[in-house]
Amino acid sequence: MGPSGRAGTAIADLLGADSLCNLTLPYPGRLAAWRLMSGHGRCIQGVNGASPGARARGAAARERAIRSGASTHRGTLCYSFDFKLAVGTPVHAVRGGVVAAVVQHFSGGGAKAHLAPRANFVAVRHDDGSYARYYHLRTDGSLFKVGDSVEAGQHIAFSGNTGYTGGPHLHLDVVNLLPEETSRLRVVEPKSLARLVPSVAAAFSCLLPREGSMACVLRYEAAQSESAHPSREEEKNAPAPSSKKRPANFFVAFRVALADRDPACSFAQKVDQLAKRGAVAAIVANNRSGPEVFAMGGCERPSAIPCVLVSKEHGAWLKQALADHGGAVFVSLAAHPAVADVETLDAQLRELRKSATPRLARVETPLSFKYGPQLRYVTRTLPVEFANRAGAPFVPAQGVLYPRPTVFCRPCGAAPKRRAPPAAVAEAARPPKPTSARTRDAEFPDDETQPTLSVAALELEPVRRLN
Repeated sequence: MGPSGRAGTAIADLLGADSLCNLTLPYPGRLAAWRLMSGHGRCIQGVNGASPGARARGAAARERAIRSGASTHRGTLCYSFDFKLAVGTPVHAVRGGVVAAVVQHFSGGGAKAHLAPRANFVAVRHDDGSYARYYHLRTDGSLFKVGDSVEAGQHIAFSGNTGYTGGPHLHLDVVNLLPEETSRLRVVEPKSLARLVPSVAAAFSCLLPREGSMACVLRYEAAQSESAHPSREEEKNAPAPSSKKRPANFFVAFRVALADRDPACSFAQKVDQLAKRGAVAAIVANNRSGPEVFAMGGCERPSAIPCVLVSKEHGAWLKQALADHGGAVFVSLAAHPAVADVETLDAQLRELRKSATPRLARVETPLSFKYGPQLRYVTRTLPVEFANRAGAPFVPAQGVLYPRPTVFCRPCGAAPKRRAPPAAVAEAARPPKPTSARTRDAEFPDDETQPTLSVAALELEPVRRLN
């Protein structure tokens, strides 16, 4: 439930919350000297992929940076951050919440777009209805399971290099909804198979039914041309599944279509085909092993019928259930409570503009909201700010190291810093204070430049091994 009291958090509720402005960095700072040499914690991609200079030139420069294609953080991902981290670096929660999703079975990664859905990640649901997602984790790198509570700054996982990646790093974003919490597909008959089947609503799906809606018979739609498919009259006269009389909330006349993903057509085209064949809802089974699920996209208009994606493994299980029970398998498809009755983005933005709160009325519409205004289940990144140790807000900029280090060096022959003498010693007898030989962490405002460093002038502490 969102802060407004209804299921599904409205955009106005998220943008008006102070909770988006006080995030902590998602990794330990470690030694400043070591971080300067290794690049640990460097922001590889910042907001919109813009450099500090582009950010300083204002919103117009940031929007041009997004549309230039220079960054992979475009469109709905434009408020994401990438931080360079070695494999095995502890990942900390930027905010407290409840673990909503954990994927940790993938291994391997590379700079290939088809690997994007194969990144290990942990998603944490916050009390305002937003989610923080931590991507590219190592295999079996999560320390928590779904339903566990975590606190801000708590160690929750280990970074890695899985999925679509050009090198070890952590992808972090805060989003308005989580694809894994958009739909609920349940097998209700036969009772021996009753269970929830993991599914993800398509980004272009029309409004999913509410929980507890009618259960419909499942039908497998084999790949074939529309002309080869039986007509509506033939389907009407086809015998119903041989089983005992069903309760009133079970409908044989209404069917949910199960179909395999077809590389020859888009997801939207496949769903349109199933709708023309008389299906009241569509379940598309992925054609790649994993299990791998994601939000089907590629369409700016809502589909004619509700549609979800299931993994290849769960699609095969459903087909086997149909074969074993003579087609007498009944399923129900409903919206997850987190997105029940969610409105289209366009309707939510109209509510934001009409908000009586002056602060919300002045909020600049995030760039990630400019895509698919008529859709309901698009995951959109939210603009956030981090807080440094002094409590001052900052937004990580591309190419900058975080936390911002301050380095104090002394000449190579200078005496090391010593303890202060006892209070009884006269002030005049005290030796002058030398400059500290160690480094310390501090964070500067974004408008200050980072100091230059001569490595030869540092007395480095031993590097602590990462986990």
